[in-house]
Amino acid sequence: MILNHLNLAVPDVAQTRAFFETYFGFTCAEVKGNDTLVILIGKDGFILALSNFSKDEIPEYPTDFHVGMVVDSPEEVMQTYQRMKDDGIVLGREPKRYGSRGTMSFYVNVPGNFLVEVLSLI
Repeated sequence: MILNHLNLAVPDVAQTRAFFETYFGFTCAEVKGNDTLVILIGKDGFILALSNFSKDEIPEYPTDFHVGMVVDSPEEVMQTYQRMKDDGIVLGREPKRYGSRGTMSFYVNVPGNFLVEVLSLI
């Protein structure tokens, strides 16, 4: 079995969609309703659905919830971080190497109010 699909409930589907298209290379395969649901496809075929079926509710994720976006190299982690920073996105700590995990990563709070960890193996 392969996990290859995830739906995230977000307050502003269009804004979250734009973020994933801009910084992570997703392409939109389908839009339903008035930005009620979008289906995005990642470079590796991963299907990311973004939804807001109940416009009256603002989805909230637990503090430690996050999604991991794996990139090809530590250099790509740095490039992504710098691109976001240059675009005025509020970022926490700069990318850090985690020798015990064998990764380099940083976290960003994306539109939709959840964390994304951008990481690569080192």
